[in-house]
Amino acid sequence: MRKQIGFIGLGKMGTNMVLNLADKKWEVIVYNRSPKKTKKIVKRKNISGSYSIEEFCKKVPKPRVIWLMITSGKAIDKVISGLLPHLSRGDIVIDGGNSFYETSIKRYNRLKRKGVYFLDVGVSGGVEGARKGACMMIGGNKSVFKRLDNLFRDMCVKDGYGYMGSVGAGHFVKGIHNAIEYGMMSSLNEGFEAIKKQQKRFGTELKEVAKVYDNGSIIQGKLTHWLYDSLKKPEYLDEISCQVPFGDTEKEMRFLEKKFKMPMLKQARLIRYHSRKNQVCGQIISALRNKFGGHKFLKKK
Repeated sequence: MRKQIGFIGLGKMGTNMVLNLADKKWEVIVYNRSPKKTKKIVKRKNISGSYSIEEFCKKVPKPRVIWLMITSGKAIDKVISGLLPHLSRGDIVIDGGNSFYETSIKRYNRLKRKGVYFLDVGVSGGVEGARKGACMMIGGNKSVFKRLDNLFRDMCVKDGYGYMGSVGAGHFVKGIHNAIEYGMMSSLNEGFEAIKKQQKRFGTELKEVAKVYDNGSIIQGKLTHWLYDSLKKPEYLDEISCQVPFGDTEKEMRFLEKKFKMPMLKQARLIRYHSRKNQVCGQIISALRNKFGGHKFLKKK
């Protein structure tokens, strides 16, 4: 496959993914609802801009490969509606956002009527992963996945991508990934809140705990690394409130916990809910979300 791709959506994740592709010598044609971000990124080598969907589709060579990196479900459908009149049979649309898997199946069927392929891709690794190499879970037509193997290989860390199954599988597996992530972050939050409560008794420094957890422990990983990074900077953590802002994935998590009987996920989601009612503190969750995804947190009053 030639190294040419159209890319829509220049948020934190999208921008870093485009820069990563350009570094790998992909020719990337970009479009963003706000032209300011487009004008900024086209200064980089291998990136060209467009300022309307029509111009974008004319610039992306056929058969087109178009990556959507858009957070809002309604915005994705609006963009697809704008694309459809300009797409041709054999084009490929990839949704790399946090879409609900059942909705991805509907989008696949909508595009299929025009002969356009659709892949649903769950992306993990946060903003840093988007820039340096992400993790991707891919669903849809297997032959299309194989055709795009060099694209996924260039965007991901080694062994960090794979075919999850038929349409919807990519976003379904990513949804389950998010459920596991909820539980892991909630456990770290719960554990460090317990340590905080015994600080006067033992004199324990949270930063020292995070350092040790992040070096050789069974729970060592990216989350403990980001937690240690947060605790190394007291001024950073001190400005974060206990309330975890409502996230884009919470509605889907509620669906998954009911459909698949996931009690641990339910408790993790409820920690976020109760933090907004000031019944528990979710400061560590907010800090972690900000570190890996650039999600905004609520500041202490």
